[in-house]
Amino acid sequence: MSLIDEYQDIERRLADRPMSNNDKINILDAYKAYFDACRQKDACNEALRTCELAIEELEYDQLYVAWSQAVQAVEIAWDNYRDIYIRLFR
Repeated sequence: MSLIDEYQDIERRLADRPMSNNDKINILDAYKAYFDACRQKDACNEALRTCELAIEELEYDQLYVAWSQAVQAVEIAWDNYRDIYIRLFR
């Protein structure tokens, strides 16, 4: 299931749940942040894969740092989403 499909699935599940609009917005925003972080990480992966730079070059190092930060952003965004999900759905 793609991230977009999962987002739409969350929207459908939220429509049937008795919860505040703020809670619905919070979980959708958290998932959107996760989705965006994943897209950024994928873009960094693609840039590293296709850059044709030597590992020793400064530009490669800058791409690697951006990728590393994107990986951390994905982990943080996932943790935030998961915490909200657990609070609302369990």
